[in-house]
Amino acid sequence: MSLITAEGISPPTILVVDDDPSLCLLLERYLTMFAYRALVARDGEDALRSARAHPEIALIMLDVVMSGLSGRKLAEQLAILLPSAAILFSSGHPASELARLGIEMRGAQFMQKPCRPLELKQRLSEMLAARRGR
Repeated sequence: MSLITAEGISPPTILVVDDDPSLCLLLERYLTMFAYRALVARDGEDALRSARAHPEIALIMLDVVMSGLSGRKLAEQLAILLPSAAILFSSGHPASELARLGIEMRGAQFMQKPCRPLELKQRLSEMLAARRGR
């Protein structure tokens, strides 16, 4: 849900969760360029703190393979805190490697890293539109 401010409706808030600092910075720049409000978390605990502090988060971009709490387990906890937020999983590992690691992505929204900025923009737009349609 977007917040209504004195200036009008605020842009959707997207939480990026990735343990790669340079990728976080790049995604934050893309999201800002796409007119979204970007929040960045570098690990699971940071993501959970952000979720508690920002109930307006509309979408979570979540790295599947991170040190500490795995992307799938973190997604389960974030879904409890932010039940209306869409989740887009991403990984630089090919699907075959994820399967070998025992990470099942069937039924989840997934985007392979790296991706082109316009692909990302389109996917986010589609997911946010579907979320509004619920």
